[in-house]
Amino acid sequence: MTTLETSATQTRTRYEIIDGFTIGPPAEDVHRLQVWCPVITDTPHQRVLDMADSSGICWQLTRETEFGNVMFHACAAPLPDPLPFEIRYLIERSSPGLTVDSGRVRQLATPQLFARALQPEKCVDVDATTRELARSVAGDETNPLEQARRFYDHVTGSMTYSAAEQSFKGSTQHALACSVGNCNDIHALFVSLCRSAGIPARFVLGQALDAPPETGEACDVCGYHCWAEFFIAGLGWLPADASCATKYGTHGLFGALETNHIAWSTGRDLLLAPPQHTERSSFFAAPYAEADGSAYPVARHLTYTQVNEQ
Repeated sequence: MTTLETSATQTRTRYEIIDGFTIGPPAEDVHRLQVWCPVITDTPHQRVLDMADSSGICWQLTRETEFGNVMFHACAAPLPDPLPFEIRYLIERSSPGLTVDSGRVRQLATPQLFARALQPEKCVDVDATTRELARSVAGDETNPLEQARRFYDHVTGSMTYSAAEQSFKGSTQHALACSVGNCNDIHALFVSLCRSAGIPARFVLGQALDAPPETGEACDVCGYHCWAEFFIAGLGWLPADASCATKYGTHGLFGALETNHIAWSTGRDLLLAPPQHTERSSFFAAPYAEADGSAYPVARHLTYTQVNEQ
């Protein structure tokens, strides 16, 4: 029986995060500039204690309907000078002080309510191959939590982390064929296995912040990190980071996360709000801009400072 045990006392870590980005002046023939930026929001183990926008730009706060992601959206006429934005957050992350065991699990009564987290996505397969592998890995286990644990163990045991050998799109096929990849490839396989067994699963895009220097200076953040969440009736959405487990050999990342994980958005293949003109966003962990309906470059500078730790 799978038992997820954590400390009875929650560990809390606070970060000040500054999301600064700049959009250069478009060409003279551009008439309309749009910007979308993911907004850090509250989750069961992430609290937004403060947030401020010092860009001086008129924003609209919007929410897409499939996963509920919140974002800032701005629409403006092109300006002759670079357009700067800056959003400051004070975030508190906590580790769960819970004990979760498979005896609390119920069967998923209405899968239709979780259709978005059970279907295939671009590069995330749910097909005959993944269903057969899920059946093989799960064996005779019928408890969904135990099945998810077997999928997690299979992924962490069969995959090797390598940013240099990733698919650059988070691909189940790449993970199966090569057994190597980055966080998106690793979790594409985990999500595919869960969905193939009827367990709702989804991606979470954000950052896994490195330990700050002893000087207390602000640290630059490059790239992004992703992990997965899977839904177990009777327990709710539970996190799993098979990537950090694979890369660093970190234990305890099935059903829990380290407090350095900051979530920006949930899901892949996202239709923003209002909808972007280009194709759906594979990942939404950074600002995105369009000039007259075409993707336009954004220069981002993301920094953080660890405020305190209890």
